[in-house]
Amino acid sequence: MNHRLQTGLSVMPGTGYRLVVPYKDGQQCGDSSGNPNKRVCAHSVPAFLDFQLSFGVAARADLIVDIRFGLQADPAVASSHQFAVAPGVRFWLDQELALKFYTTLQVVYDYADFNNANSGIKNSDWGTRNANGLMYDPIRNVGFFVQFGETIGFVRWFRIDLDVGLGAQIRFP
Repeated sequence: MNHRLQTGLSVMPGTGYRLVVPYKDGQQCGDSSGNPNKRVCAHSVPAFLDFQLSFGVAARADLIVDIRFGLQADPAVASSHQFAVAPGVRFWLDQELALKFYTTLQVVYDYADFNNANSGIKNSDWGTRNANGLMYDPIRNVGFFVQFGETIGFVRWFRIDLDVGLGAQIRFP
């Protein structure tokens, strides 16, 4: 079950919940109530599909890059879908077991086209991400996992995303 020096590819669909605090009054941020003047907006994280590339660099650490594609339009702007890239590091608690826990530390670049619907809102956002997961490996090169993640964005507006997903990973060689 050793992940060391293995390359992996994961696919994970998911969704979640988001809180947004705009930096300016009157900025539309997609509150689920439909009220455009809310100071704090809350709504679901649109369904997404994450692809992850990983490479084991130590006995308990992998370099990773997550690529997120939004499958639904973002509530803050009906015509845009999220695209995000999140490079980072994944740490394994005990990777030698068939059932194992991991945590990540990542930097996030998030892009959505906000120019048409909301003037003054930046298209790109930067933030940090942590994901915690539980993976089960039925065989050496295949794993199934559940993952809970937290993303904090701070350029476009202050945002906290909480998400969950179920996924599968293949590893080689």
